[in-house]
Parts: sequence; C-alpha cells; structure tokens
Amino acid sequence: MLPIALVVGWFGYRLLENVGEPAKSPVSWISVVLAAAGFAGLVYGLNRVGQASWEEPTAYIVGGVLLVTLFALNQIRLQRTGTPLLDLRAFRHATFTKSLLLMAVAFMGFFGSMILLPLYLQSAVRGLSPLSSGLIVMPGGLAMGLLGPQVGKLFDRFGSRPLVIPGAVAVVGLLAALSQIGTTTPYWLIIVIHVALMTSLAAIFTPVFSLGLGDLPPDLYSHGSSLLGALQQVAGAIGTALLIMISTNRATDLARSGVDGPHAFVGGMERALLVSAAISVLVVVLAALLPSRPPEGAGHGH
Repeated sequence: MLPIALVVGWFGYRLLENVGEPAKSPVSWISVVLAAAGFAGLVYGLNRVGQASWEEPTAYIVGGVLLVTLFALNQIRLQRTGTPLLDLRAFRHATFTKSLLLMAVAFMGFFGSMILLPLYLQSAVRGLSPLSSGLIVMPGGLAMGLLGPQVGKLFDRFGSRPLVIPGAVAVVGLLAALSQIGTTTPYWLIIVIHVALMTSLAAIFTPVFSLGLGDLPPDLYSHGSSLLGALQQVAGAIGTALLIMISTNRATDLARSGVDGPHAFVGGMERALLVSAAISVLVVVLAALLPSRPPEGAGHGH
C-alpha cells in the first residue's frame, strides 16, 4: 500500500488548493505520546482477552484507559493556551457529538465484519486464494466508493434522515444475514449481501460526516475532522479486536466439543457477526436522534 499512498499524497499536494489561512502552532509531543500509547494499550488489551490469563489484558486495558484520560485532561489544559492537539470543545456541539458516536459504533461493526469475511473465504472453510477473496469483496468496495458522491447530492437535496435511518436499519439486517452463511453458501449470494451492506454504509457515512462537521464553527473544523478520523480508526481497531476475540473463543469452544474445524470456524464467525449486528442497533438509535440538517446558524462542514 505504501507506493499507492505516496502517489496519492504527491497528486494531492500538487492539485489541492489551500483556501485557508496557514498558521503555525506548536505540537504537543506529550499529547502525541499519551494518545498513541493509550489507544495502543487499550486495543492490545482487548485483543488479548481470552488469549491470556486475565491479569495481562486487564493491565493493558486499565493502563490504556488511564493514558487516554491523561491525554484528554492535557487537551483541556492546553485549550487555555490555544494550542491543544485536539480541541475537545467540539464536543459541546450536540449534533457533532451524536455524529461522532454514530460513526464510531458503525466503524466498530464495519471493520470487524470486513476482517471476518476474508478470513472465512481464505480459511480451511472455503480455501480461496487472496486474489479470489479480493475479487469477491471488490464489488462492495466499488459500490461504496462510487456511491459516495451520489449520496452527497441526495443529502444536499433531502437531508440526512431519509438516508441514514433506512441505511442503519439495513446494516443491522444485512449483518444478521451475513452471520447465516455456512460452509457451502454460494459465492454470488455472499457478493449480493456484501454489496448491499456496503451500499447501506455509504448511505450512512457521507451524510453523518457532513452533518457532524456542519455543526461546528469554522475554527473547530480541523479539530472536528481530526476527532472523527481518529475515533473511526480507534473504534475500528477495537471492533476488530472484539469480534475476532468473540469468533476465536466461540470456535475454540466448538472445536473442544467435537465440532470439525470448518464448522467451528463458521460457528465462531456467526457469533461475532451477530454481536456486530447487535452493536449496530445503536447506530439506528443514534440515527433517529440526528437532525436532518445542521442546526441554523452552524457552520457548513460538507
């Protein structure tokens, strides 16, 4: 992926016009270290649950939470001098906070399920090559990418609720449907479910991202965008660790009870995807709490 990232970065640097007013500000390296160590410890501890004695993951989780708390307190302190790494005053805006929570929960289920499906396709269950597995999940990725601009146009015209609420309900149902695939499920059916899931997520992500940033004043745009990006990645990592842990533990229990390897793996994946569907119910609740458009007088973030 590195060459692709370098090419994208080069073209972005050459073609994107800076329409803002550049300003230099000091970087709080203490904040960088606290955030990196805290979130890394939290994710690693969650990943170790069920794989080690309870003392090890508990120590990492508690340590991660403490470091993240110190990071947040340090940002509050730095806000008095005007140089926080992340300005947490963005959380004072209710629509942004709801959007942030919705995106975090959605990414927990999204990343976890997107890790499980390739594992299923390439494991002893189906035995596909990485290329074949990639071709199966590629239509869903293309659907999400190509629909992004179209969803943005629909959001400008109709607002968020006609897109986000049906999309959130569909995500719950499609994750539950994905949990029912077995050792011989036709590949075409997996592709159809996956494309529908990616389409539903596209109906959620673009409007919610625009709605959240649109609630912020211009001086908090950069901090709001950073908070959304950072929390998405952290939530995705936590969701991946949680669902893999659930899947592995369930598969291990089934194998110990005499179930053969492929069916034990499918049983573990079924449990993890059902948990992902249950988590996604919260996305439906949060979607219902969001306004259709940014509040009057707010900035326009999209």
